[in-house]
Amino acid sequence: MDTFDYAAIDKSGKRQTGSLSALSARDARDILRERNLTPVSLAAAKSKGQSDGVNSAAPKASHKDKTLATRQLSILFGASTPVEEALKVVALQFVKSPMRAILLEVRARVLEGARLSDGLRAHPKTFDDLYIAMVASGEASGKLPAVMERLAVDMEAAQKMRRNIIGATVYPILLLIIAIMVVIILMVIVVPQVVEQFDSFGQELPALTRAVIGLSNWMSAYGICVAIVAIIAGFGAHIALRQPAIKLAWHRFFLKLPLLGHVSRNLNAARFARTISGLISSGTPSLPAMETARHTLTNQVMNGAILTASEKVREGTAISTALRQTDVFPPLVTQMVAGGEASGDIGKMFAKSAEYLEEEFESATSVFLSLLQPLIILFVAAIVLLIIAAIFLPILQLNTAAF
Repeated sequence: MDTFDYAAIDKSGKRQTGSLSALSARDARDILRERNLTPVSLAAAKSKGQSDGVNSAAPKASHKDKTLATRQLSILFGASTPVEEALKVVALQFVKSPMRAILLEVRARVLEGARLSDGLRAHPKTFDDLYIAMVASGEASGKLPAVMERLAVDMEAAQKMRRNIIGATVYPILLLIIAIMVVIILMVIVVPQVVEQFDSFGQELPALTRAVIGLSNWMSAYGICVAIVAIIAGFGAHIALRQPAIKLAWHRFFLKLPLLGHVSRNLNAARFARTISGLISSGTPSLPAMETARHTLTNQVMNGAILTASEKVREGTAISTALRQTDVFPPLVTQMVAGGEASGDIGKMFAKSAEYLEEEFESATSVFLSLLQPLIILFVAAIVLLIIAAIFLPILQLNTAAF
């Protein structure tokens, strides 16, 4: 149920204004006529935090729900279902998700005569500029079903990539945290209790035992201070990375790292290639597509490189040549784009390069996980064995002396 502000004329010719609740603008007009009022103007009421048609107070729908809604809309649009009817059908599929209210509000705007892209623009928290730009290009070219299908495919690929990234990082991080906790418990709780027994031995302890005892004492005395300093340092680094110059320098350094830099470069390139492929396929010219797809690049070095490449393309340079000259994009992308320029289907070649880079990431992730997990387990086992050895060496030494 939405709220509408209205201005109407009653039977006596007097102008009346007010607000009413209705499912749509059409229903609101019917309600006014039942009250013997002739509508003059009708608009969705602006709540606090909402202006210029943008509902900044609206909740944000999850990426999963947005992907699902896009897929369902693409199917309905492909079946020639009217936009307002498709929005209603899809909205009713969501029960507890904010997507239900968002789609119903977009439908209300469409019923008032707004375009779908304009209705989506009122919810910037859920639909970003890239999403809206692709929908608008589909409306302008008359290929909205094809554009929604392309959006659904791209978003599903991005969601799959996100799952792969989470799978590649969560388990090793969790395993490492558990390992650190085990070591801390051994060093702070177990070792000090055992050390008390060593005082009665009356002989010099082995070097390994003395080293472990010294580290245990240091952790007990300064461990909390080190943790606090680490937290403050992490928070300070987070604040510092908000500064454009520091963030740019960090991203430039990150790209030069042997393994992580390669992965970051390929992920950003794949995201850019898939996005620009969808824009070009939906009828957007190459140069505006480059400038729009640039916003998907999280690495500021690569983002700036696209700005430089766009200027060169505007001057007449081929896209593949401009990307190659930036020296930050994988050679695979520039080579495939050059082939697309030669064949006249550059959008398809961008899509192919994105698929290849995503497959390469999945393979690298599998290898990385298969190697990292055993390494972490071996590392923890080695640390625990050293601590146990430090504890038992004095006992063995005492037994040997007794014989």
